[in-house]
Amino acid sequence: MFQLPAGWLIDRFGVKRMLVASCFAAGAIICGMYFASSLPIASAVLFLGGFGYGCFPAVATKALLLWFPPTERGTAVGLQQTSINAAGIITAVSLPILAGVLGWRFGFIGVGVFSIVVAFVVYVFYREVSVERVGPFARRKSSLADLREVVFNRNILLVSASCIGFMAVDYCLTTYLVIYLTESVGLAVALAGVFLALTNIGGLIGKLFFGVMSDRFFGGSRKKPLLVAGFVMLTVSVAVQAVSPTSPGWLIALVFGVFGFSAIGWGGMNLILVSESTRKENSGLAMGFSLMILLIGNIAGPPIFGYIVDVTGSYSPAWWFLTACSVGAVALMLLVRERKEE
Repeated sequence: MFQLPAGWLIDRFGVKRMLVASCFAAGAIICGMYFASSLPIASAVLFLGGFGYGCFPAVATKALLLWFPPTERGTAVGLQQTSINAAGIITAVSLPILAGVLGWRFGFIGVGVFSIVVAFVVYVFYREVSVERVGPFARRKSSLADLREVVFNRNILLVSASCIGFMAVDYCLTTYLVIYLTESVGLAVALAGVFLALTNIGGLIGKLFFGVMSDRFFGGSRKKPLLVAGFVMLTVSVAVQAVSPTSPGWLIALVFGVFGFSAIGWGGMNLILVSESTRKENSGLAMGFSLMILLIGNIAGPPIFGYIVDVTGSYSPAWWFLTACSVGAVALMLLVRERKEE
């Protein structure tokens, strides 16, 4: 819900202010989980914490758009996107230990305090790009006309709608992989967790790969890496049907490693593509609007996947649902008319 307002605030007040504010707000609010005494209260705290988090994808990407020229943005954003996977690995290892020793409330305190510390680090060390250098990127007050320009931009709408499919596959894969491998393939939970880690490692590699490919091999195109990721994701969503209790470990690792490479590794290219589809001064607003739309995929995708499994009693139709999402994502991305930014 906060993605669109966050995009406007970034364009209005600048990267540094919003990066500091979002990290501090998210951390301070999540620390409130320490006092949560019921599910409704915990849900309310997490909902409010989302307002702080909601600013981050757009503000982090705009920071890189400001500092890096078009010929290096893909690599820079791809590298930045790997922090998401790295954070997942670090918290997966550290938080259960912290929660086991001190209690789950201190797990949230740990996350919140870390975010607040990051806010202070950004405040001290991050340097804003000079107005002389950024030119049209200089912050200003967005108008209703700017909002209309973004909302009715054909490319932004197509990229955002396409990424609903990408996000649905991404979140369904990471949400249900361990359950699928334990219930359907018969693996132990610990071993299934290893394959989930391999899937995330594949995604980390994919983000670097597609970023470099965008800059070095596709001439700055952001659409082409997204299409490559989409076609690979589509292919693997069909191939996953071959995984069975008799499948060797190397085959399972290969299938889900490649699945993660494509279904997770695409992230970041879409935000550059959206920002380069409108005027530079509206880049934050454009990314916020696009994020608001594409996050429908991670909100609606997993419940639909789970409902299909519950109704049919099988994971096969649910995997075909991800195949359909992949087809839709690729089809819509093919309609995007990318414009070259100098």
